[in-house]
This record gives sequence, C-alpha cells and structure tokens, in this order.
Amino acid sequence: MAENKEKSSPEPIKRGRGRPRKDSEFQTLSKDQIAQKALEIAGAEGYDALTMHRLATEFNVTPRALYNYVADRQEVINLAVSRFISINPLIEFDCNDWKRGVTEAYNATRKAYRAYPRASQMALDEKLKVEPGPFRNELMERILAFYVDIGLTLKQAVALVRALERDVLGFVMHVDYYYDRRSKDSPDYVSSLVPVQLLDAYPEVPTPLTRQSLELPQQDSDDLFEEVIELRLLAIAQMLELNRAAENPEQ
Repeated sequence: MAENKEKSSPEPIKRGRGRPRKDSEFQTLSKDQIAQKALEIAGAEGYDALTMHRLATEFNVTPRALYNYVADRQEVINLAVSRFISINPLIEFDCNDWKRGVTEAYNATRKAYRAYPRASQMALDEKLKVEPGPFRNELMERILAFYVDIGLTLKQAVALVRALERDVLGFVMHVDYYYDRRSKDSPDYVSSLVPVQLLDAYPEVPTPLTRQSLELPQQDSDDLFEEVIELRLLAIAQMLELNRAAENPEQ
C-alpha cells in the first residue's frame, strides 16, 4: 500500500521548567553576565527598570530561567550595585604630586559614573541591603590616607572624600547626562549659563553680563569638568596653606 500519510511534525524537545530551550541558540548564563547586564539596565534607566522580565528579555530567555542562577530580584539588584562599586579603580597616589592624584581620582570616578549614571542613585530607587565586599573599605582607606599624608586633617580628608562624590555625581547627572543625550537642536545648557533662546524670550529682563558671557569661548563637558577639578585643587591648596600657618604661627 502506498504511503501517502502526512508526515507528522517532530516532537518539541523537552526542557526543564523555566530553562532555556535546548534547540535555541541560547548560551548558558552566569552570575557575572547577569550582574553586568543588570548594571547596564540600572545605569541607563534606574533600578525601577531592573525587573526579572526585562532582564530575561535582554537574554532572550524566560524570567523563570533566571532563577536557575539567582534567588530573586533583590539578588539581581545587589549584583548590579556590587558590580558598580567594583569598577572604581584603586589609584596609586603619590604625595609628592598630590594635584595629579586628586585629578586622577576625579577623572576615574567620573568615568565610572558617566558609564552608568543612574546606578549611583540606588538610595533614590531602592532600599538595598548590599554586601559589596572589602573593595569600598580599601578604596576609602587609601584616599583618606593620601589626604592625611599630604598634610590635611582627618576631618578635612573626610570632607574632601564626600566632596568628590558630590562633585562628580552632581556633574554627571546635571551636565554629562544631558550632554551625552542632547540633540543638535537642543538649547545650550552646557556651556551657557542661560541659553540665548531664554534670554530672547524675556527681553524685559536686563541681562547685559549674561549676554556678554555668551561671547566667551564655547566649552564642552570635558572643559567644564576641568573647571570643577581646578576649583577643588585651589580649595585643597588653601587648606594646606592654612594648616601650615597654624603649625607655625610665628612664621
């Protein structure tokens, strides 16, 4: 008898609950991959955007598949925060060239924050219980020791560590974040104190100095950050001078 029966379609490959399809092009995940992707999401959009569904979509797997590697969303968030903390480099400070050390610390911190600007705002998005490991302890001790060794008091050193984080985070969120995402037609909020469009919108307000400032050379975000560093270097130099004067009041 002629075989004219329709060929039945092959049975789908069976897979474990919540696991990726074995007949797909999926590559096995790792916690390291999950941590990096979680940091990228949180860094660009904030921790509210870091959901299990969103993370699974990025890896082309089901949300259940992620639970083969992490316990829950809280662990994913902790992995992202720990990853973010670990990207700050340990700088080898030279007390004989303290200005270079401060400049390197500012530039390195800016590089990390600029790459993942929203990741530094975990206190605003989530109530986190993070165990970042010993890295931040070592980082803080190293920079405090540097400031004390160049002649600052411990109180001044603590204030400058806090100032570094405020200076850089504020700059990244208020300047870099806008500068990196602006369109060509956007008003110049970077190098101009007030864009010319806003000055023209209110001609009844006299602004001769503000308009004159528009004639100064244009600056990009790197130029503006150099100003931030320069102002901080001047403040440190003044602190050191006052400390030396206090130690030698007769001179």
